Amino acid sequence: MRKGLSIVLLLCLFFGLSACRDRGDSAEILGVDNVTLTVGDAFNPLTGITAVDARDGDITSRITVSGTVNMNVAGTYTLTYRVTGSDGNEISVTRTVTVLTEDGCGPNQRKVDGVCVDIEPSEIVIMHGATYEIDPFHPNFSGTQQLQRQNRQREVEELYNVTIRYRSYPDNAPWGPSRVTAIIQSSVSGNHLADIYWSVSDWIQQLARAEAIVPVDQYMNTIGVNVHADYRAVGTFKDNVYGFSSGMLTADSGLYYNADLVKSLGVANPTQLFLDGEWTWSRFETWATQVQAILDEDEFAIGGMPSYYVENMVPLNGGRLINMTLGRVAFHQAPALETYTFLKSLVEKDLWETAPSYDAGSPSWQAGKVAIHPGQLWFVTADNRWGGLNFELGFVPYPRADDFIGDHASPVSGVALYHLASGMTPEREELVFRVWNELQLWRTEQELRDEFELTLLTRFDEEIYVEAYMMIFDKIYLEIINAIGINPYTPDIGFRGQINAAIRLPDRDPRTVVDSIRPIYQAALDDYLE
Repeated sequence: MRKGLSIVLLLCLFFGLSACRDRGDSAEILGVDNVTLTVGDAFNPLTGITAVDARDGDITSRITVSGTVNMNVAGTYTLTYRVTGSDGNEISVTRTVTVLTEDGCGPNQRKVDGVCVDIEPSEIVIMHGATYEIDPFHPNFSGTQQLQRQNRQREVEELYNVTIRYRSYPDNAPWGPSRVTAIIQSSVSGNHLADIYWSVSDWIQQLARAEAIVPVDQYMNTIGVNVHADYRAVGTFKDNVYGFSSGMLTADSGLYYNADLVKSLGVANPTQLFLDGEWTWSRFETWATQVQAILDEDEFAIGGMPSYYVENMVPLNGGRLINMTLGRVAFHQAPALETYTFLKSLVEKDLWETAPSYDAGSPSWQAGKVAIHPGQLWFVTADNRWGGLNFELGFVPYPRADDFIGDHASPVSGVALYHLASGMTPEREELVFRVWNELQLWRTEQELRDEFELTLLTRFDEEIYVEAYMMIFDKIYLEIINAIGINPYTPDIGFRGQINAAIRLPDRDPRTVVDSIRPIYQAALDDYLE
């Protein structure tokens, strides 16, 4: 008997479950027939379905069903019924449920002169700044789970009779104000660039007020129930949700250093200082001073624009640039002023590069002649940022003030989001949002955390950087200073431009500078919040 049983098991393992069934399973599922229904009909997938077992008798209660049927949308759906018998074998049976339109036509048909005729697939356009990041069929797709995403898109296109197109923004809309203008102009002309726009949270106010995008609140508790609360918050303007995304919002800014250079200098590793709880302003200053003392004359300890340090270090001194709770500008208060003073002292001690630049950094940083520089995670692999650097990048969060005892706080702004274009019929609008929703591979928070950690492991050469990032990745809050309608680089009033000059130039006083622009920002904030 044992020998015979082992042969059966071997056959099951080698040939699969069908081999076991051929030898006679103890259980059977009955009543699983294909069915055709009409939109609006009542449907219970377990009605009329039973399961029996040779030893246990009625085991209907053990049946599980996978797959869903939306009785409000015509389509062809597949359900799979499974049950495990007393012999331990699981059997499964599939069922096709066809939901016809109210006219009695198929999912991709409509009635013309009493006859159901096929409907050509409608095109849904998603406009993005880097289509290779989201188009699973792109030859240079940079996302994860490509095959699964391809299969999902095929299923969605068939189910909703649509063709999904990913298009890049036109040359006249590369980024920032020019992109906002292009979207608004296309809305005014009635010839929208796309059905779904990929944009950032800082531009929501302008796009919403120009009625170039529409709120999606009516879908959030039904179709969009999986959209994380963080994305709902950053996508909200005047109590309406205009922006949405999948996944989980994470900290995206930090300090990146030339790990090869730091190792060669023999100074302390910034990441280890952070992990040991020693990464404070005074320790940062000591570290930068030690680095600068060893470097050549054309090399620098600190790089990048001071405004990035300001935006990320003020909250680590217990302050904010905009106090959303009170609805007041706060970049003139003590925590901010202390931050400006500290950073200006680093410039005055000649620890800062003399010709810093935004984002990708100066030629000195690119050439490996600057030790540490502000940046965002996506810079690490982006061709137009740091993807081509020939040195190893280390990561460390921004330092905290020496007497700061609160939790780490990472401001997020300019968050990448999707928006629905205006001008669609209600039916079309719902379809577009539903299609976007169905394309996503939704994950639990733990799965998202694990997935994010795996992403970090592909970005960095040392696990110590990943460990540091994971300690602060979800400690975030929304900073709206760049979202209230004032371009941060506008001459004379833009916060970034003004604070950079106040810190870098010896004849500029930070307090005087922020006091001069505070009324302008307060007025803009009042208008944003009203």
